[in-house]
Amino acid sequence: MEDRAIADGIPEFFKNSVVLQTFGVNYKHPCQEVENVVIPPYIPPEGVRRTLGKAPMDGPRDIWVFFRGKMEVHPKNISGRFYSKAVRSVIWHKFNGDRRFYLKRHRFAGYQLEILRSVFCLCPLGWAPWSPRLVESVALGCVPVIIADGIQLPFPEAVPWPEISLTVAERDAGKLDAILEHVTATNLTVIQRNLWDPDVRRALLFNDRVQYGDATWQVLDALSRKLDRSPRTAKVPSQWASDT
Repeated sequence: MEDRAIADGIPEFFKNSVVLQTFGVNYKHPCQEVENVVIPPYIPPEGVRRTLGKAPMDGPRDIWVFFRGKMEVHPKNISGRFYSKAVRSVIWHKFNGDRRFYLKRHRFAGYQLEILRSVFCLCPLGWAPWSPRLVESVALGCVPVIIADGIQLPFPEAVPWPEISLTVAERDAGKLDAILEHVTATNLTVIQRNLWDPDVRRALLFNDRVQYGDATWQVLDALSRKLDRSPRTAKVPSQWASDT
């Protein structure tokens, strides 16, 4: 389906627009051939606040590595051959028997509480490089482990991604235990301290009423800089900034 869409090309009206898209990559792709702003996927901020109200973000975390989501493992399924470029299948086969890895394949309404209990949250690609769990991990203080080659992350001017997350190459998914052991023994405390900055969490959440520095504010800032073609601070209408 993606190959067909690529062959069809970008619709003309998109070429005269600035597209807000969660799909961001650093390699050649039609989605990157139009003016665009990469934005985070929407996560209801009320749910995040309710979860944070049940336990402090810097409280004890008894899950070392967490992942809950779709994992195709049967090679005869079309999903098993193509979904996630088999990265999730590698993770499941390699670490499902490791007690340090909390891997679940079924939906659970209270999964945000599991994130809040976790040190590392795996964010492997699915059909696309991005996933809502990336935002949830940051918002709930779990170090996101991004496994998606060439991904372009939202709002790099506001979110210091190299300082709050880990990036693992898709080919190294089977080495996660050694990689995360090394981080735990070296700079985990620094990453967590950076991750708990409330400005970082604010920048990735779309509030019902725009707040200074939140995701909607970041969109307006990015659009204003594209309009001017020079870096500047967006002028947010005073009625929007009343909650700051």
